[in-house]
Amino acid sequence: MEPPHLLLEPELRDHVVGFFEPRAAAVDRGDAGIRESLEFLHDRVLHQATNGDQPNADLVHIAQVIATVAWSDMSSAFTLWCHRMVLEYLAQAPAGSPLRTEVLPRIASVEVLGSTALAGAMAYYLGQAPLPITAQRDGDGLTLNGRVNWASNLFVPDFLMVTAAARTGDGRPVVVALPGGADGVCVDPYPQLLALQATGSSSVVIRDARVEPEWIVTDDFPAFIRRIRPPFLLLQSSFCWGLAHRAVTEAREALRGVNEVLRPDLERLERTAEHLAVAIRRGASDRGQSMTMRDVVQLRLDCARLATTAVALEAKAMGGRGYVNTAPTARRLREAAFLPIQAPTEGQLRWELAHCA
Repeated sequence: MEPPHLLLEPELRDHVVGFFEPRAAAVDRGDAGIRESLEFLHDRVLHQATNGDQPNADLVHIAQVIATVAWSDMSSAFTLWCHRMVLEYLAQAPAGSPLRTEVLPRIASVEVLGSTALAGAMAYYLGQAPLPITAQRDGDGLTLNGRVNWASNLFVPDFLMVTAAARTGDGRPVVVALPGGADGVCVDPYPQLLALQATGSSSVVIRDARVEPEWIVTDDFPAFIRRIRPPFLLLQSSFCWGLAHRAVTEAREALRGVNEVLRPDLERLERTAEHLAVAIRRGASDRGQSMTMRDVVQLRLDCARLATTAVALEAKAMGGRGYVNTAPTARRLREAAFLPIQAPTEGQLRWELAHCA
């Protein structure tokens, strides 16, 4: 029987929570680094999820790690998701290519941080928007121009960004990897953000950035997107779920006195959380292959909604003490505020559900 939660086994869970819980407030302030968190997870937790050059082979374990980190610190879980998705993308590069044999191991070991910049590509794939980056043929390589409006883990020069560009002429998309120190890759100043200040999030301007052939992940854009979308959304669902489960747990501890009137709301959320945990586990067990894409999208939307509703309930149960800026409840309110606008946004998810069969 599957457990009604998505957290790691107790001993390993305690190890992860013991690392992230004391750091959460500092991460929220932007005073603690993200790289140390990824290094800890690489060294102590994530090695068992790898099979050769398939770094996310055990996607259930990855989902559990992300959910458990989000229990303590959703910002760090988001960063982990971003990093692991770049490993997922590079695993789609041709067998024996430098991206698989040289670059992927450097990212897996956190020597370089992975930055996913495929929000525009996802919107293009669904027919919601044109690609914001163009690729001009330049000898045997490409020259890129355009802009990435949002990406994370942008710690210059130690990041690798994966994005998509439309070839000039036929408009056919190509997926490419761009090192953070490459000529023509310019990260805008980091804006002041709610809860995400430590994540190195900003926009990226690309001006005449040269991409050599070995930095092309794939020319088969539709097949690439079809392969990576289920893990992309399932792992996003995991950090939404981890944040929600913590908020529900804290709310239960605060239900006393007049707040007992909130108990039916709490119990409804707990039942929903159990149902969604089982759905994520089952989806991750075969990388979403047994689910329709519509079901994966609905799961992602449901997990984000669960998180925002659960955190709001926690705030009601905590009252004024949860509204103090340094309180963990206030931090979770800030973290949850990000979920409806993270790509795919709630609007994009609902649009897709309304337009797909």
